[in-house]
Amino acid sequence: MNNIPLLQVALDYTSLPQALVMASLVAPEVDIIEIGTPLCKAAGLEAIEAMREICPDKLILADFKTPDVGGLEATMAFDAGADMITVIGGAALATVEQAHEVASKRGKIMLMELTGVRDIVARATEWRRIGVDRLVYHREWDAQSAGREWAEEDKVTIRQLIDMGYKVTVTGGLTLDLLPFFADLPASVLICGRGIREQPDPRAAARQMRLAIAEIWSGNASPSPSASSSPMASASADLGAKAIRWGVSEMGLALTVDGRECPGCNSPARFCHGSRTDVRIPSGVDSRQFMTQLIANMGPGESQAVGTDTPGTFYLDVGALSRINENNVLGLLSATSVALQKVGHPTNTRAAMSVAHEIMSE
Repeated sequence: MNNIPLLQVALDYTSLPQALVMASLVAPEVDIIEIGTPLCKAAGLEAIEAMREICPDKLILADFKTPDVGGLEATMAFDAGADMITVIGGAALATVEQAHEVASKRGKIMLMELTGVRDIVARATEWRRIGVDRLVYHREWDAQSAGREWAEEDKVTIRQLIDMGYKVTVTGGLTLDLLPFFADLPASVLICGRGIREQPDPRAAARQMRLAIAEIWSGNASPSPSASSSPMASASADLGAKAIRWGVSEMGLALTVDGRECPGCNSPARFCHGSRTDVRIPSGVDSRQFMTQLIANMGPGESQAVGTDTPGTFYLDVGALSRINENNVLGLLSATSVALQKVGHPTNTRAAMSVAHEIMSE
């Protein structure tokens, strides 16, 4: 089999900062970044715009599951930077036609999402007549929770859809152990969500998933799930603080310490010590509004890592995080960037995340 499926990561968050952190971690190992439906609803078009900023070279899918006004929602998503959108299978044919027309004119991609569709082949026949050529075959989240397992009848339906000329994306609790079940199907895209997001080292998990897909669909031996990379050891507070300092600098922010004479972060004589970074709030930014946004963007139980002691400044303290690892350190930077953007101050999120990742990988 010559065609190797693309790997798509599903970012089913309700917090944009968390999603940006995960995207920055796993982007090098995946082909498509999916802005999950919960995130589309929680953060709106801002999620697409921010994801496009930090992942400029990746395909970005906005999982709108559009039920109506297909042309308008497709236009909104593509204008914000998405490459792909989904339309829910229960949408009226006119909605599908309008979304497909916009996607075709823009050189973008529209996929029909089959969640809840009972007469899949019949509906797929209608969609093919108007030119639709991509579907998402979905074992739904709630169905998984209720114990719904993948079965041979699913594969029979997927084969029918492929024979009709569709490129089929397969999703729903995909894991390394489950990949061989689909090995005889020429799937176009495989989506993995929790199997990547909830692992101790998401990038390593995405890499292993990508390599396993390549191995299986190229006809080689099945992968060994036990060969996973070991989780990244917890970084030191000093390294995390260095990543924060360099990251906020890339955002265009200034530390409260005048660093013009500083010999550098790796010098014993450096000016900055400890796990805490004190930063000046940019001129013209309402301090109270900014801090309210910043605290709201923090993950559960992590708000103690941010605060303010003196007017016009705020601090980020990696030592107050529940765990000092790359994910949480990048989370501090992402939360800060999103908070600043919400109060009208532009930041370079991508540059901040990039330099922080390099430092945390030392």
